Amino acid sequence: MNIIISILFIIITILSIIIFKVKGLLILIITLPLYIIYLNSNKIIDIIKKKKKGNNKDNLLERKEVEFVSSSSRRGKVNDDKNKKKKVKPQNKKQANKSRDKKEKSSSKKKGIVRKILTILLGFAIFCVFAATAFMIYIVVSTSNFDPNALVNQDQTVLYDKDGNEFATLGVQKRESVTYDQLPQVLVDAIVATEDSRYYQHNGVDMARFLKATALNLIGRDDAGGASTLTMQTVKNNLTKKDSLETNKIKKIIRKFQDVYLSVFFMEKKYSKEEILEFYVNDSCLGGSVYGVEEASKYYFGKDVSELSLPEASLIAGMYQAPNKYNPYKNPDKAEERRNTVLKLMVRHGYITEEEMKMAQAVSVESMLVGAKADTDYQGYVDTVIDEVEKLTGDNPVVVPMKIYTALDRSIQDGINDVLNGTSYTRWANDSVQAGIAVTNVNDGTIVAVGAGRNREGKRTFNFATQAYRQPGSTAKPLFDYGPGFEYNDFSTYTLFNDEPWTYTNGPSVGNWDNKYQGLITLKQAVSVSRNVPALKAFQQVDKKNIAKFVSSLGIDIAYSTKDENYKEYDNGGDNILNEAYSIGGMSYGVTPLEMAEAYASFANGGYHIESHAVIKIEYRNSDETIVTSDLKEYQKEKVMSDSTAYLMNNVLQYAVEYGFSGGARVYGSTVAAKTGTSNLDAATCKAKGIPIGSVGDLWTVAYTPEYSVALWYGYKENDSTHYLGSASYPKDDLMSAVFKSIPKTTKKWEIPSSVVAVTVEKETWPAQLASEYTPDSMKITEYFKKGTQPTEVSQRYAKLPAVTNLKSTKEGSNYKLTWNFKTPDILDSAYLSKYFSNSVYGNQSANYLQARLDYNNNTLGGFGFGIYKKTSTGNLELIDFIDSKSTEYTYKPTSNGSVDIIVRAEYKNFKDNASDETKITISANNVKELEISLSGNESISVTKGNYNEKGIIVKYNDKNVTLLSDITYTLNNTTYKSKSELEDEINRLEADKEVEITYSATYNKITKKITRKIKIIEG
Repeated sequence: MNIIISILFIIITILSIIIFKVKGLLILIITLPLYIIYLNSNKIIDIIKKKKKGNNKDNLLERKEVEFVSSSSRRGKVNDDKNKKKKVKPQNKKQANKSRDKKEKSSSKKKGIVRKILTILLGFAIFCVFAATAFMIYIVVSTSNFDPNALVNQDQTVLYDKDGNEFATLGVQKRESVTYDQLPQVLVDAIVATEDSRYYQHNGVDMARFLKATALNLIGRDDAGGASTLTMQTVKNNLTKKDSLETNKIKKIIRKFQDVYLSVFFMEKKYSKEEILEFYVNDSCLGGSVYGVEEASKYYFGKDVSELSLPEASLIAGMYQAPNKYNPYKNPDKAEERRNTVLKLMVRHGYITEEEMKMAQAVSVESMLVGAKADTDYQGYVDTVIDEVEKLTGDNPVVVPMKIYTALDRSIQDGINDVLNGTSYTRWANDSVQAGIAVTNVNDGTIVAVGAGRNREGKRTFNFATQAYRQPGSTAKPLFDYGPGFEYNDFSTYTLFNDEPWTYTNGPSVGNWDNKYQGLITLKQAVSVSRNVPALKAFQQVDKKNIAKFVSSLGIDIAYSTKDENYKEYDNGGDNILNEAYSIGGMSYGVTPLEMAEAYASFANGGYHIESHAVIKIEYRNSDETIVTSDLKEYQKEKVMSDSTAYLMNNVLQYAVEYGFSGGARVYGSTVAAKTGTSNLDAATCKAKGIPIGSVGDLWTVAYTPEYSVALWYGYKENDSTHYLGSASYPKDDLMSAVFKSIPKTTKKWEIPSSVVAVTVEKETWPAQLASEYTPDSMKITEYFKKGTQPTEVSQRYAKLPAVTNLKSTKEGSNYKLTWNFKTPDILDSAYLSKYFSNSVYGNQSANYLQARLDYNNNTLGGFGFGIYKKTSTGNLELIDFIDSKSTEYTYKPTSNGSVDIIVRAEYKNFKDNASDETKITISANNVKELEISLSGNESISVTKGNYNEKGIIVKYNDKNVTLLSDITYTLNNTTYKSKSELEDEINRLEADKEVEITYSATYNKITKKITRKIKIIEG
């Protein structure tokens, strides 16, 4: 053990002197006494024992003196006691030796224990010193060489589009440096009071604050803070952090110790406090890509830094902590709150008075700002990239030089820019109305274009594509209602809902946008015309845990309860717990256009979620570190739904574009699916802000192709009495139409997967049933089902009717009575229909649907009954009569002698397609009175144009003229007339050289006969 300790001591001493040179002797001074104590631990223990033994002897003498004094006063008594005492025998020599050995062994054992304890403590102390030394050595070795040039010169960050072409730069070229003499004292005081109050007292590190922050970081405390001095921050911004991806707390702590090392041993040695402060104010990011205090002064206040007032200086000083959070253009309220905090700190440290603070606080932030312009036409996209890089790496690309390769598609982005700036779309209501647009590639999740808003001033201001959380309206329905229904409840595109008066589970009613109800409606139709009641019913049918799981998997945080890991509470008092209002877009917080484009992309790509991202690759220019986003876990494809769910939704939303509310996304010759959404302002908000009741807060269209997903939000950032939307959605539709002109057309289709089957079903059947052979085309519809859930039963509504049986004939005088048997099908039985329409899908309208079916059967189909036919010599059927189904007998009256085949069929009066097979009976008639019909005049005549005079016909019954008693009609060119005059007028209007045929029909005693005449029109 002694050898090991000695070797460690020698190693520590040699390395300390090599690395720290003269300063390394300090470590020797600390470790040498510990080493000496360890080697001489036995002697030290003996010395301690001897000292302890000496103390014991002194105590014994003191006790004897006390006893002597006491015994003198009691001598008489003591003498008496002596006589009474018994003599004690002395111990023998053997016993004395044994006792002495035992004491020596005990002493040796105690000595060994003490030595072990000292060895452990000393070893631990040396280990700690060695570990600390090793850590310091690592810090020194791993820290880049101090480069003074890095304090004034940095590489730029360059952004590249999808084709590898540069489209923006960030960093050094935007900076305007100033000297310390140009800094107003009020700014210096504000920065020191806020960022490093002991700046002029320490040598680069505020050790008390630093050690406290380090310890809290190690135990994972979020409130640990940085405790970095101005010197350390300057080192971090220019020398250390740009070489490190702080992906964990250990790396962050290592980097902070590197900051300390460079600050104490280099910065504070080489530069004065004034020079360090000069570096600090020139190299810090102060919002967006604003770099350095001089640019910040001009960007925010339109003046040089030397001209800053106390309110302005304190605002800038407050931004160093979190430049984007306290950006006055982006968050004026937070910026003002932070400025007031800085002013209070200045009072605490004696730089200003209370009165000066109050005067400065009275100046509003908005009144100080001068407005700003973007650096590039792609500023919205640049802002999105910067936010993403900071989230991904913890580094600001404005400060840390990088090469950032993005997915920007300039042709799409340019098109969106032209829409927002009024070049290609000119119907903006005013300069205040806003729009947020996000376009993503559905196959890899990349953001190809961003419409961050209209009339944006400056860099990293509010981004309506990524930061505008708004109520999604009906665009929520595919996500919260129908998507989960497809996935978990085996919904089909045909699934029926009754659009009727309905309520939420807790009581309030829900209505539709038009305040009407459409009754029984398929899922596909309900989505296409955005009905609320079916959406709520769909939501109520699916387990809420499944809905929360489904929506969250698409990138929108929804919790089922407060116990969920992703449960959130929002500043507006709401939370993200799922409730029924979400079914029609009534979310507590809302969603952004980018989130909606990302969510809908999962339908387009077959059921995969990919977190949207603009960055493809990041290369650090000051190191060899590279990040490829496709390699990162968070950007991997994740299967979140079945391919059947994705396809069914694509089918439904494509139908909505073609036959329903397209939201301006219809592009002829291109495959597009879309859903619109409208969010109304609640009555309380309207009343409070003086807005008409029923006004709209948000208008949406989310559309996608097999390649791109596009989400558009349209509205005002803040609604008030002069800024609100009416109920009309045409501005948004026209806007989306303009946006889609920039989206590449595609004829690519969503291929039907093997997990989905297309089936032709009969309308109004529930559960869905196959169309029968005789179902009218108007009652057939092709719908899509998850394989294994498709209908297999054929509907009987229009199925072929059963034939009559036991048809018989009985002669009654000259007539014949026909009788037969017939079993009425269930589908026509009123009791069966009553039960059928009691199904829950018909809701509270069962009786109405039953009556509607009966009315349809009677009026459209003509009622069910039996057709009585006579078969002609040509084999055709000639209708004799149609009787109601209540009767199964009929009296046939022959019109001529001889045999005749009589046919009886079960059928509808108007709809003959599904009539039963023929049931025939032959009747031989004799002594039958006959009806005869003849023409007055020739069978074929020629008349001059305009001079036709109808001669009529003669009708006889058993040789008796019954013409005047007969019902006579005249048919010409498929038009039937009931009078001669009408016929004559029509023929006299005909042109010459026309040949026509008149069909005469005479009916008497239920016997009908027909005859024809040909007419030729000639010139007069």
